[in-house]
Amino acid sequence: MISEIISKGRPDVTEFDIGEFFIHGEAREVEGEFQAVIVMRAKPPLTTVTLHQVEKDRWFKTVEAAAIAAKEAASALKAAVDSGALTS
Repeated sequence: MISEIISKGRPDVTEFDIGEFFIHGEAREVEGEFQAVIVMRAKPPLTTVTLHQVEKDRWFKTVEAAAIAAKEAASALKAAVDSGALTS
């Protein structure tokens, strides 16, 4: 089962709960090209937010393509965590 929440202040963003973090995928522009990134937001009381590029050195020509790739990667990460990928 995929649990998700709607990010506060951004009703268009669906975040996934993966334990200590909420995650979502988004596109970031860098010098006219776009990266697909996963945004990891620590759960309160922590306030840390980190960005992780979905695929090293992969760039997209449109923001839409990068956003789709980022959302798919965040969903795949959530599914992997749910199936025990991070358990030792």
